[in-house]
Amino acid sequence: MIETNKTQLWMIPFADLMTCLVILFLALYGFSYALALDMDKAVAIMQGDLGVKEAERRFQEADAASRMERELKKQIEAGTLSMEVTTTMIKLTFPAPILFDSGSASLKPGAREMLAPVASGLRAMANQILVDGHTDAARVIGRKFSSNRELSLMRAFSVIEFLASEGVPPERFGAFGYGEYRPAAPNDTEEGRARNRRIEITVLREEKIS
Repeated sequence: MIETNKTQLWMIPFADLMTCLVILFLALYGFSYALALDMDKAVAIMQGDLGVKEAERRFQEADAASRMERELKKQIEAGTLSMEVTTTMIKLTFPAPILFDSGSASLKPGAREMLAPVASGLRAMANQILVDGHTDAARVIGRKFSSNRELSLMRAFSVIEFLASEGVPPERFGAFGYGEYRPAAPNDTEEGRARNRRIEITVLREEKIS
């Protein structure tokens, strides 16, 4: 028994090493996420020096997204907006109550102020933009819209209408209303339902389709 315990002592420093590696990888992931746009711009500059055809467009995308992120910093930190950047897209997610009253597809006055810097960033790009409306699974009863899908679509149209009025070319937009059919969380809790009520604005980071 004593010999067996001695042979297993190596597991203690090994477990400590694995814990340290997990912490290191989590820290590196967080660091890389925070610097994603800066890294993207740096890569675009290097690609430009190498003569890569799409480098200038990629740099403009990343630069516009960086400005948008700075202008929306307070909302992001307050949790009223989330921003995701990958090599294929830039996605902004707004909780629906921030932009709309319950059961309404008309933008709140404060929503226009929040969307204005988004329009500014989108004008600096030439990419296609998708605006998706989502709701929770609560039934629409005795209201203007016949279904959650119709409500979510009309909300997407309202966002597009505002962004177009701010100078973003309307032909760049696509609108989708998914209602409750693409939930971000289970609908069996109030927290989950709140996460599902949202508007997503996605910039497609690919060559513009003519």
